[in-house]
Amino acid sequence: MHCKQLQLGDVWRTCNKIRAAIFRMGINLSDYFKPLDPHKNCLISESQFISVIKGQLGGTIGLSEQEISELADYFRVPDGRIYYTQLCDVINDSVPNFGENVDLTTGLEWNDPLHVNRLSISEERRLCLLITKIASLVNMKKMILRPYFQDYELVSKNNGTVTIAHFARILAYLNILLSPDDFNILVKKYLKDSYTINYVAFIHAIDEVIQYLNKHGIMDLSGDIMSLFPGRVIDAELPKLPRPEIGNISAARLFGKQSIFHPALQDPKKIEHILTTISMIQEHVLRNRLRVNTFFKHFDLLNSGRITVDQFHRGLDALALSGKQRFFLSLPDVEAVINQYRDPCDSTRVCWKTFEDDIDHVFTVKELEKVPTLKVDPPPQEVRDLPRLGGKNWQTVNTEHRDLCEDTVYKVKQKIIHRRILLKPVFKDFDKHNNGHVSRNQMRQALNSNGILLSDDELFSLEERFNNDMGFNYFWFLKEVEPKPTDEPLYIGFLQDMKRLNSEPPKAPPSRKERDIVQILAKIKGKVVRERIRVLEFMRYFDRCNQQVISRDDFHRALLICRFELTCNEIETLLNVFASPLRRECVDYRRFSDVIEEAFTQPCLEKSPLIVPVQHVPTRDCENNFLNFNERLVLGVAMQKLSKKPDLQMNLSSVLQDFDKTNCGTVSRTNFLKALTLRGMYNLISNNEFDVICKCFGFERGMRDEVDYRAFMKALDILYAILNETWHLVNDGVLDVKDIDKVISDGLGMRYPFLGILETTHLNAEGFVKYRDSYVNTIYAVSKDFKPTPKFPGPTVPVIAKQLEADIPLNELQARRDQCLVNLSQLKKKMDEEWRQKCEQNVL
Repeated sequence: MHCKQLQLGDVWRTCNKIRAAIFRMGINLSDYFKPLDPHKNCLISESQFISVIKGQLGGTIGLSEQEISELADYFRVPDGRIYYTQLCDVINDSVPNFGENVDLTTGLEWNDPLHVNRLSISEERRLCLLITKIASLVNMKKMILRPYFQDYELVSKNNGTVTIAHFARILAYLNILLSPDDFNILVKKYLKDSYTINYVAFIHAIDEVIQYLNKHGIMDLSGDIMSLFPGRVIDAELPKLPRPEIGNISAARLFGKQSIFHPALQDPKKIEHILTTISMIQEHVLRNRLRVNTFFKHFDLLNSGRITVDQFHRGLDALALSGKQRFFLSLPDVEAVINQYRDPCDSTRVCWKTFEDDIDHVFTVKELEKVPTLKVDPPPQEVRDLPRLGGKNWQTVNTEHRDLCEDTVYKVKQKIIHRRILLKPVFKDFDKHNNGHVSRNQMRQALNSNGILLSDDELFSLEERFNNDMGFNYFWFLKEVEPKPTDEPLYIGFLQDMKRLNSEPPKAPPSRKERDIVQILAKIKGKVVRERIRVLEFMRYFDRCNQQVISRDDFHRALLICRFELTCNEIETLLNVFASPLRRECVDYRRFSDVIEEAFTQPCLEKSPLIVPVQHVPTRDCENNFLNFNERLVLGVAMQKLSKKPDLQMNLSSVLQDFDKTNCGTVSRTNFLKALTLRGMYNLISNNEFDVICKCFGFERGMRDEVDYRAFMKALDILYAILNETWHLVNDGVLDVKDIDKVISDGLGMRYPFLGILETTHLNAEGFVKYRDSYVNTIYAVSKDFKPTPKFPGPTVPVIAKQLEADIPLNELQARRDQCLVNLSQLKKKMDEEWRQKCEQNVL
């Protein structure tokens, strides 16, 4: 049997490799082995050991299988397991803990009080001359420098330093005047701790120079350097003095206003911002109606949207030179555009498609079909407000120059008017290229030749306003000094009329009815019941993702498709009421559909099997049927008059049915008038009362107004029924006339001016359904005892008439009725107004 011979050097080399890896990554090796040793006996199996070294830490340590095998053999115990804690001790205990040791040095041992900074050779030469000059001044004045610096020394530290400001203040106080460059060299040489000056080293350098000069006899009796001393001439090449004004200040500023114009006297052109350059290109493309695509597409044969830098430069030059008026781009501007649209993946190519899209924004917006409601008003505002190239923004010019220019323009205008001068032909002779510009010298010649003599300041003010890169813009100048009335084109008025006709009408403020959600829902339910509309089918089409909500615009479209004939304010009320609580920009159409479906049935009937569903009965009333309080009083009086003619005697319904050829329940106003006239009932009412009756029972059929005679006859039947029952009560001796009138006026009559008969039943039993369940048997039993309709026989009539005359005479009764109606009208108006204000507050 052969045993493997382990080399201790190989195991130690493997341990060093593990140690370097875990210390570099900040890993604690024992944290990986402890979870595998739940009993904490410091031993794990060989497979677990290999899974940690090769699996979890394999990428970090990077041991080979041979190294892992040697490491496992070295730390294996007789039972085959690995003694991992011994490995961790070998790895971790070989590094000393430096945090527990004490500093051997403090850093102050090598702190030299005469420490200075190093400079370049030229700066050292200049510093030597500067120190020599300062030493000569100090020696001549016999000054002792140290006390001056000690007064400003930082007492807390007392380390021989002063601040830079204090150093400058001391030199100025000692009348040692230095230039900014000389002072910067001193600071750079003796700077310490980034904000203090080592004045000890500075004074030491001054003292050494003074000692050297005295030692070698270079000083004269006054303390200055001897003028004839050979060492005074220093052969050193000093750096050139900085001249920051060269290239930054124009020659025009140095020489002032000149009448001779040379390109060297013009201000250098500044590099425009990239956004300004793009706006100028857009303005050039818009003015000349150019297509950017035609200048670049022949370079892009593969239609990749990218071309080389040279090709893009050539296309940009061709674009700028096209059109009636050329557009010139400087080389820095072209490079800025190229850098802006350079391909991020390939620096040698330019994305000309992106450039084309940005320039074409001056005409329209890309992908406009995705936003159909977007209003596009090209060109953009920044292109409209773009100043002319090379010109100044006139609003930022000095106020004095602007005022002078305005006075000059007015002066020229007055001379042109009085002398009848034509300047345009003169400027045209100078404008050989017909681009609307002349040179500055030609502008002066044109004015002088016509006898318009201006001072130099006035001429310069005109040039400041009307000059640009192409010269003096005489088109704009003549537009100011030669104003001509322009005839407005005829199509402008037509265009304004068309815009006014096609514009959206102004939105009227919502009325109380348009804010009442109950009336709006009643209107929709009536339409749904009449035409059997399934609202959910129209709404569900817009909910493609089945989110139970749709957008406000889609909800509006669905309502228009359903043809509910709602106003904009009513639709806005529905949008606010049925808005989704979590997404206010959407509408909960499911809840709206459930509310509308209540017109056919009631929800959750399976939970209340005893409830009898009641279908919504739509009313045929509209705004044309609305009566105010005075009209209702007139209607009541008219109906009382007509009720005196019972239908059994007059047979009015048969006459109206004869006029109703289609059996639709309505007749025209003319036929309704004929029917009342044939039965002798029209003579009982006035024309105003007839109009109120037609308004109350009116119905719009097609394009004309008709009268719903069936509703009219039912109203008369109610009055007949009350009158018939009161007749039976008096005829049978149950009640007399006074008791009956008291029951009506003090009982039900107190409610009917404010609540109808059905509203009263709805209120008395907490709902009409409960009223019907509670009193249906009683009503049926009482109604069975009703007697037939009487014909008002003779013996009872005198009794009723006598009792009425005995209570109140007829003339007094009429006056009392009118006064009571007036008081009731005022009271009801007041209460209706209070109720309306309360409802509006609740809606808000």
